[in-house]
Amino acid sequence: MSQEREEFMTIGMWGRKLLLTLLMVSLLGPALARSQVLTLTPSLTVGERYDDNIFQRSGDQVLANGQRLKKVDDFITTISPAVQLHYIPRPETVLAFEYQPAFEFFADNHDQNYVSHRLELNVETPLSRRFALKVDERLVVTEEPGDRTREVDDLGGNLDGRAASNEVRQRSIRNTADISLAVGLTPRISLGLLFENLLEDVEDNDELDEFRYAIGTELGYLTNVARENRAFLAYAATIFTFSNNCNAMEQAVGICNPQNDEGFTVHTLNVGYEHNLSATLSARATLGYATTVSDRNDLDGNSAVVGSIGFIKTLRTGQLALSYERDFTSGGGTSDEVIANRLIGRFRFQPTPKITAALSGSVAIFKSQQENVATFNDDDRTFFTIRPSIQYQMLRYLGAKAEYRLGLSKFKEGERADRTDQQFSVGAVLAIRAGLFVDLSYQYRNRIFDSTVEDDRENGQFTRNEILLSVTYQPTLRF
Repeated sequence: MSQEREEFMTIGMWGRKLLLTLLMVSLLGPALARSQVLTLTPSLTVGERYDDNIFQRSGDQVLANGQRLKKVDDFITTISPAVQLHYIPRPETVLAFEYQPAFEFFADNHDQNYVSHRLELNVETPLSRRFALKVDERLVVTEEPGDRTREVDDLGGNLDGRAASNEVRQRSIRNTADISLAVGLTPRISLGLLFENLLEDVEDNDELDEFRYAIGTELGYLTNVARENRAFLAYAATIFTFSNNCNAMEQAVGICNPQNDEGFTVHTLNVGYEHNLSATLSARATLGYATTVSDRNDLDGNSAVVGSIGFIKTLRTGQLALSYERDFTSGGGTSDEVIANRLIGRFRFQPTPKITAALSGSVAIFKSQQENVATFNDDDRTFFTIRPSIQYQMLRYLGAKAEYRLGLSKFKEGERADRTDQQFSVGAVLAIRAGLFVDLSYQYRNRIFDSTVEDDRENGQFTRNEILLSVTYQPTLRF
């Protein structure tokens, strides 16, 4: 992507968020004048981190010219101001906004200094008796591979899809948005309008930037008003577009091989049912048909039965959720068309007031819908991830936390080496006084390949250790 287009996209996203924020303030401003409660939480975090492998290198990597790339360690100073806004004018309306930039300064490698950005916006409000609006948006701009961890039920649907850009320090932009408007036509009949967006912009020549838009509508009918059980018919058009990172000069000297960046569109028609079996158990199921349209012959006219089924169980001290999904998605960093089958589970449990445990995981099978024209892109694969975590509030002013993440990628064809990613972190938080915290943590990451099929990919193996000490001042202001 050209620098001009990249700057335009970034400015466009910030402009959209600024406009939406101003709109929310203008809508909610009159309510504030009626003595409603607004919670504003500014904060400032200053931290020092030691990193023994800032570039995530194996230590044995050898370039074509014979140069050996060794591990590089450094001390990094981080200054991160932030602001959180939380507003609930009435039980059915919620506005939450958070923005956090982070300025990172490297002691020895000054050329790696950068500023990251994180923004989250969540709005849920009835605009009138018949109209309800819901907005969820998340933006991450970073150069740190460790900051790109995604959740198991992420909109992208392919957690291991961008292995190349996640191995190195490169600027990346990831933005997800989900906007829905519900219209009550009658007491039982509703009409929903949906817009979803996914943007992934990286600087890796081996991967494509991806721009995904989904526009859809849903017609629902309440079969049981008291329990809010409903049947629905839904249609969505999901548009996948891609952009090469190769420029003309890089192609001319042979250091960049541009990929086919032709996109595709998926048309999906679903029928479904939502059923509240009890006050603590709800289920949802959909079944439908999807077909694709593209200028590429191998991506055009593909079709599949798609759908999902899942349930959420509210426990006395936690929650359990399990779902299965089948749909079309992209290869992640490529213009591939993939049928993804995903089993996703989440469990959160609080056995005592001081202990909170969580477990999330997924099993995914990705089947490419075109010939294997690019060995490192189109391979069918299976991906497994599991993430247990625990928090323990030992004393009123002292808490501990630990988390482990495991990801396994197994490739069918054998041209690519199976990959294992691990991450372990442990830390403690000390509350010195109200709004003042000290955080000490340790984090370990590693990546290994289970095969020597790819000689050049052996260089992608690495281990990484980080120790972080930070101080945060976070006063809470209520109006």
